[in-house]
Amino acid sequence: MKEVSSMGAETFEPRESSPKWFLDNLNHPGRSIVTRVAGKSIHMLAWNWERTELPTLMLVHGYGAHAHWWSFLAPFFADHYRVVAIDLPGMGDSDPPPEYNQSCFSRAIVGCIERNQLQPVTVVGHSYGGAQAIRAMGEAPHLFRHGIVVDSNVRLPPEPLIRKLQPKSAHKLSPSRAECAARFRLMPPRPDYIDALVYYIGYHSCTGDDRGWHWKADAACINSGEIEYPEILEAVSTKVDMIYGENSFLNVENKPVRVLSHFPNGGKLLIVPGAGHHIMAEYPLELVAAIKALLNDSSQPDPQ
Repeated sequence: MKEVSSMGAETFEPRESSPKWFLDNLNHPGRSIVTRVAGKSIHMLAWNWERTELPTLMLVHGYGAHAHWWSFLAPFFADHYRVVAIDLPGMGDSDPPPEYNQSCFSRAIVGCIERNQLQPVTVVGHSYGGAQAIRAMGEAPHLFRHGIVVDSNVRLPPEPLIRKLQPKSAHKLSPSRAECAARFRLMPPRPDYIDALVYYIGYHSCTGDDRGWHWKADAACINSGEIEYPEILEAVSTKVDMIYGENSFLNVENKPVRVLSHFPNGGKLLIVPGAGHHIMAEYPLELVAAIKALLNDSSQPDPQ
């Protein structure tokens, strides 16, 4: 099969090693939805967009990433949900925000929900996207019914504050999309990733102009809005569950358990055996199973 890319006539050619489920899901691509938030365009991919009677599941990617980190898994949830995968400001196909600050990413999440009347939303955020989902739930609790944080770097005292990344002056240019995609690497590196999935993610990480091919993410982007204080967690009234990789660099010193304990309505913590930080590229089906287990548990009525 071939997937038509956002660049028009060009098509994505999957690797021969691609799993069958991955090829099947590429036959159900998301629909592009653009919403104006703070005067800027925020892009989402959507499945079942017209099915307004279904509950909404919003998927949020990590730092410097894009909606296609989730797009090959989103169809797994489309039997019961109206699914949207957002491009955070300055990443993917979304415009940069007016200013990179503590709430520019969470405001985009909230703005897309409000302007498209998606509430009440279940939000699943991976890594940096989990931190922005936490902020959004704290800022607008009435818009959310459930949050699932996936391998996010939440710092608690006495841990040192997260290092603020310095913006780049420009991205390195490649003469072709193939060469741009070939430079893509998971950070931190992991040996157990599925090559066909990482190639797909890398392909969709690139965009081209008259200068050449380069990363889509804004070179001036900075990682503002990290979670570094327990008060941010304690302000979230929404039910929050968590998923971490067994071998993730964040699964140390009982950290996931300590983070979960700060949510007033903290739920379950699931550990994906063998997985590192980039669970969707390493153990994607296990991640889907974990998310579905938490979704099913959340859909059950509370015991009397």
